[in-house]
Amino acid sequence: MTEKTNYELAKENADNTDREIIEVLKSGKSFRVEAGAGSGKTYSLHKVVEWIDNNKAKEYKKSGKYVACITYTNAAVDVIASRISQGSSITPSTIHNFAWENICNFHSTLINATKELELIPDNHAVDEVKQVVYDLGVRYLDENGALHLFHDDVVKLFAWFLDRPKFRMILADKYPLILIDEYQDTFKLIIDKFIAHYIEPETGPQFGFFGDAWQTIYATNGACGAIQSEKIVEIKKEANFRSQKVIVDALNKIRPDLPQVSALDENDGEVIVITTNDFKGQRRTEKNFKGDLPDEVLSEHITSVRDKLAERGWVTNNKILMITHRLLAKQQNYTNFLEALGDHFRDQDDKHYVFFKDKIEPLYNALIQGDAKLLFDILGTARKPIETKRQKKQWKMLQNALETARQGTIYDVLKVAYDSRLIPINPDIETFIKLYEAGEPHPYYGTMLEKFYAIRYEEVVRAIDFFKVDGLYSTDHGVKGEEYENVLFVMGRGWNLYKFEETIWKDENTLSEKELKTYIRNRNLFYVCCSRPKKRLAILITVPICEQFKSYLDHVFGAENVFEYSHFLTL
Repeated sequence: MTEKTNYELAKENADNTDREIIEVLKSGKSFRVEAGAGSGKTYSLHKVVEWIDNNKAKEYKKSGKYVACITYTNAAVDVIASRISQGSSITPSTIHNFAWENICNFHSTLINATKELELIPDNHAVDEVKQVVYDLGVRYLDENGALHLFHDDVVKLFAWFLDRPKFRMILADKYPLILIDEYQDTFKLIIDKFIAHYIEPETGPQFGFFGDAWQTIYATNGACGAIQSEKIVEIKKEANFRSQKVIVDALNKIRPDLPQVSALDENDGEVIVITTNDFKGQRRTEKNFKGDLPDEVLSEHITSVRDKLAERGWVTNNKILMITHRLLAKQQNYTNFLEALGDHFRDQDDKHYVFFKDKIEPLYNALIQGDAKLLFDILGTARKPIETKRQKKQWKMLQNALETARQGTIYDVLKVAYDSRLIPINPDIETFIKLYEAGEPHPYYGTMLEKFYAIRYEEVVRAIDFFKVDGLYSTDHGVKGEEYENVLFVMGRGWNLYKFEETIWKDENTLSEKELKTYIRNRNLFYVCCSRPKKRLAILITVPICEQFKSYLDHVFGAENVFEYSHFLTL
């Protein structure tokens, strides 16, 4: 009898897991599919959706009930929709659209809730609000008394409604089953309500969560991360269809509670760790960079390591991951933008940067392409076709105005977006715009607001373009969900939230609550970075390391694969 291939073994494992998921689904118990990197989480979700469509859809439809399938993007909604039968009882949607669809008909209660949550714009009274609207995600009160909501307003309102027993009863009656994709990135505010009001008392819908707690790297943005409840059945996916065995073996040592089996039969990959304890020169002393190599030396080290890796066959589909932006910003001419934001650019929590990256630039490109479908995907709302001449004219005017503004300053672009009333703008950004226009001096991180708004917008464009998925370089955060043939992970300073060498080797059971949060934040990003490559992984550590961390590296990657920089170059 021939021996089974890695793929056959992994596929068998994955199929058994998918059958287990269906059995738990049939039992009526809520469950969580914990799917490590490359394990095919989305495939399992689709199998569940197909099973429901084939076995339960008619029953649900006959009784007027639905299955909610909440996914992260409109694009993911489209994929689910393409897999279900016409008229199916399964309703795929984003969390924002799901929330709005279930609260939008409670008109008077919505108005009262907006007052209680202080969502009514300044200088307006609650009695001016005649209705509440969620269309483009722009918050303002129009001349007809319609309060238009910002995206996060909908989340807050939905959570507010979930605290009302009558609403929970209506929701549970409508949805006997709620599936949530990428659960770890869903709003903690909502997940906590689901657990407290439905799952723990076992009084509501059955829930199916699909995701990976170890890939939560945006907890500061309100993501829920790991879900804790004894009433949720945990199902682990233990196959890895992305990475070769040499990568998976390392991942299993990083994460022993979720051991994986590689599905790839190729075995010509490698892992290499390069330390710089042998550097004898003066290291950096500035805040956030203490102990790191000077910029020039860092650049030389990266170039030398890249050249050496190329000699070893690293010639296609390479990605270099870095924490620090400063050296890269200097090379790519967005230094003023970076220096103005400081850590907040690296932390991905500056509202202006997120707005430009996630809204302005994608919207501008969609307008140029004339792609109305993509336009509303980016806006994150239910699609409303551009049908009338007036609508077409509005969007065309916006395109032309943006084309001109993008040649100017940050403020020029913000002004066009704000005046258009077509693009969702965070209320905090609106406040900054009003402060600027009032001529009031106002600090903005390490600079003044007027100086920040005077920065050329082309620096923003360069910063965004430089860290796109298809570039050679990326931030560590920028590659979540991506995969590459080969990855060089440059582990250094530049972000005060991350000091891998001081944290990930520690025993989490001995840590205080504050220390544990730091540990999980560092561990999760380390895991995400190490799980991106299909074939080869190299880690260049540009700060001094202690004996404990060296022992950890030897354990995870093998002592024979850990080299000092000068030694590596002689291999």
